[in-house]
Amino acid sequence: MKDLKRTSLQIFWLSVYFLLLFVSESTAQVKEMSAKELTTESTAVFYGKCSKKESKWNDKKSIIFTYVTVVPEAYIKGSLGTEVVITVPGGQVGNILYEVSEMPVFIEGEDVMAFIWKNPAGKNLVTGGYQGKMKIEKDDKTGKRMVHTSGIAVETDVQNLGKSQIKRSEKMQLEDFVTKVKGYMKN
Repeated sequence: MKDLKRTSLQIFWLSVYFLLLFVSESTAQVKEMSAKELTTESTAVFYGKCSKKESKWNDKKSIIFTYVTVVPEAYIKGSLGTEVVITVPGGQVGNILYEVSEMPVFIEGEDVMAFIWKNPAGKNLVTGGYQGKMKIEKDDKTGKRMVHTSGIAVETDVQNLGKSQIKRSEKMQLEDFVTKVKGYMKN
């Protein structure tokens, strides 16, 4: 009886250990990327308007994908044509909602900056999960278009000395951000 209690206690603590291990591992699904890394790892970088969004089941009806059509206003890197269909894992079909953590959410009619890579099957995917899609809005005070760069490390002009010297930015003028991205392509 004593051995049974000891074995049960060992199994319990071992289970708790593995549970905690897997919970901590599951929070790190997407590698944190800087704007420079997003740029260099992308096939195309552009900004434009989200014109259409449609969610569908895959052929096996095991996963829902959302297909987002963006009409690029301007390309900064590469070219994917006059309309780009971006495939995002997750979405809603009828009453079924299939959520995939760390994936970006697009809204029809919004202006976005998109960092895209083309997978071997030819699908356009967002580089870096949620990090590779940034919302663009007009600033109420200045009237200038601003890119929401929340959570993205953007090097400053003064701090181009190394990767450890980066700044977190919430908003940046679209023109300034485009200039930064073009600069990342030269290095």
